Amino acid sequence: MKIKTLVGTLALCAACVSLCGAAVPVQEIIAVVNDQYLPAALEGIASARSTIEFIQLEFHYVDRDSAVKKIAEAMGAAVKRGVKVRGIIDDGIDFNPPAVPLLKKMGIDVKLDTPAKMTHDKLFIFDGREVLLGSTNLSWNSMERNNETNVLIRDEVIGKFFRDYFAALWSDSAKEPEKAPFNSGVVRVITNRAYFKEVMDLFASAKGTIKVFIYGISYSSKDGEAKANQLVDALIAARKRGIKVEVLLDKSNYNQAINKVNAGTKKRLGEGGVEVRYDAEKVTSHAKLLCVDDAVLVGSYNWGRDALEERNECAVIMRDKKTTEFFNKYFDTIWEGKEWPKRLKPAPAVKEAAAKASPVAPGK
Repeated sequence: MKIKTLVGTLALCAACVSLCGAAVPVQEIIAVVNDQYLPAALEGIASARSTIEFIQLEFHYVDRDSAVKKIAEAMGAAVKRGVKVRGIIDDGIDFNPPAVPLLKKMGIDVKLDTPAKMTHDKLFIFDGREVLLGSTNLSWNSMERNNETNVLIRDEVIGKFFRDYFAALWSDSAKEPEKAPFNSGVVRVITNRAYFKEVMDLFASAKGTIKVFIYGISYSSKDGEAKANQLVDALIAARKRGIKVEVLLDKSNYNQAINKVNAGTKKRLGEGGVEVRYDAEKVTSHAKLLCVDDAVLVGSYNWGRDALEERNECAVIMRDKKTTEFFNKYFDTIWEGKEWPKRLKPAPAVKEAAAKASPVAPGK
């Protein structure tokens, strides 16, 4: 498919095979990092035939931001060919309210979320069977120059999960969606408040390595029971029991607020024996990535009170060799102070049957 050429990463492709006489659903995973996001999003929009749904923190200056304008125009073209396009964007971002009438003129049914809490998701759903999610916001900086981590997943079961999640937020984005984590194939889907327990369980069960690459981690010495503090302390506990723990944080050449937050966290982790490095200041590392042994987590969560206790957020945990290898290589490249290459050629797909979706214990 064209998307593999555009995205240029690895894929896990579960072919339709026969199991007890029944066809097993297809599951395909494609890693989408840094400047690969825009072509991936445009391909998803162009290939949609019936529906496009999106939940986005930002829709940055539709009429001025060149990258965002391409996405808006592509969705407008989708409307003209009969695709139903709906979206939710956060009401608290200055440039989002002006985007609403511009998008509506294109036939896109879009609305602002509740003022009660932030919607921090970065999510597209194409035809209810293809999901693009992760850390990338709809802005030129995010799509063209940042370090960002995302995945494109083709799986009808996961697509349905996120359509239901979208429907819940469309109805009332202030209310917590009642969506428990579940597994489909090698992917475990988590939203909103489920993240904290899932990550704590990952850290507690780690046997060899933990790699953390997150834009902002807010450790507060004034609130020992804060969930972000507990995650930080779980990393220290893992290091003390012999786990190799590496943490990458953003250091900004313009955002002193994030520098102050991350400096306090770096100090705490360093005191606990955890090695912490900053990215290159000239690049914003907006990634939200965890690599824990054979598992990889990609999503929209930073580590702070609002993200862990209040905001609308989403993520996936993936367990397959090729995906794990890719994201570990991505982490190691930035960790070593190098830049990630632009638009790599695709790796060969790995074919594997997707298991029936089922609620299972984390780590299984």
